[in-house]
Amino acid sequence: MSRSLQTLRRLALPAALAAALLAGLQAARATEAPVSLAAVALGEADYQRVNDALVQHHVVPRYQVMAAAMAALDAAAGRYCAAPGAGTLAALRAADEAAVDAWMGVQHLHFGPVELFMRSYRLYFWPQGRGRIAQATGELLAAADPASLEEQHFRNASTAIQGLPALEVLLYGEGAEETPSAFRCALLTRIACNMKAMAADIVEEWQGGKIDFARTVAEPGPDNPYFESAEEATLAFFQSLYNGLELISDARLKPVAGASIEKAKPALAESRAPGRSLRNVVVNLEALQGLYEGEGGPGLGDLAVRSGADPKLEPLLRKAFRLTVETAKGIEPPLAEAVVDPKRRKAVDKLLTQLVAIKQILRSRFSPATGLPIGFNAMDGD
Repeated sequence: MSRSLQTLRRLALPAALAAALLAGLQAARATEAPVSLAAVALGEADYQRVNDALVQHHVVPRYQVMAAAMAALDAAAGRYCAAPGAGTLAALRAADEAAVDAWMGVQHLHFGPVELFMRSYRLYFWPQGRGRIAQATGELLAAADPASLEEQHFRNASTAIQGLPALEVLLYGEGAEETPSAFRCALLTRIACNMKAMAADIVEEWQGGKIDFARTVAEPGPDNPYFESAEEATLAFFQSLYNGLELISDARLKPVAGASIEKAKPALAESRAPGRSLRNVVVNLEALQGLYEGEGGPGLGDLAVRSGADPKLEPLLRKAFRLTVETAKGIEPPLAEAVVDPKRRKAVDKLLTQLVAIKQILRSRFSPATGLPIGFNAMDGD
């Protein structure tokens, strides 16, 4: 523990800098209080309390929403292929929107059953090389080989053609408005059925089954293959929070915004065709806010309160998340246009600044106050 804290001291930036970066937060005085490392007194019971609450109220309910959304998507795909038309296509696109929302609500959770069998990549292969998914999907459609859609074969196929991004190509790309061929519909329903199965398996493995990952989190110890201590399990949640913020800033926003309007690259915006680039950002942020604040039980922020090391920290971060979500919601979509519009661009830049500031506060204050190291495996773009 002491070695981790020494490392954090070397990495930590002044708390006042984080406050200065957090545009619109107006909490400079709250960041001036120094962190008292001597006050840290968190024990295994403190970490376990948060872990159990997050599994029960954050993780499992969100994966259940995703499983229900994927099942609804699969049903909508079946109805569309049984009777192709404008009405069934609109209904299928709406079901797809709900499924993407559900995925964005759990995308930050980079541990547990979703990481088995490459499920996270198979559900949402992104970021991607430019045009890779469209190319892979186009080649599959051109070959029109029924054997490629056999269940076992498809599960082992390229991740680029198995998930939501490939479905987006089919629903919004070339030929989407035309009457689908038999193979196009077969591919569409295979993708939907494949995602439905993965989502159901994830829920089952969190709640029981062969893995029972909820029990894995609840019973850390020397015989636990994942977590020797409750603190290690909490660290997985904390890294999900920090890395989730980095994904938004470094993958969803910075490549599109560039360093200036002149260097913006609107074509790199995620989910351009359905026009939900900013929607993805908002849903991601709200999920991270729920992870920090808790949803029906204590969240990670509870540890900052219980440590007593930095009394102003928890309300500062709570306010920071609220204002950052408000900024994201206030940007007029689509993102591809906002980054090259001088008036709308200001809000995008403000959002990026706020994201950097939250990360700095987590690194320089929350991490030492709670004894949870950031680690060195995240994208470090600031």
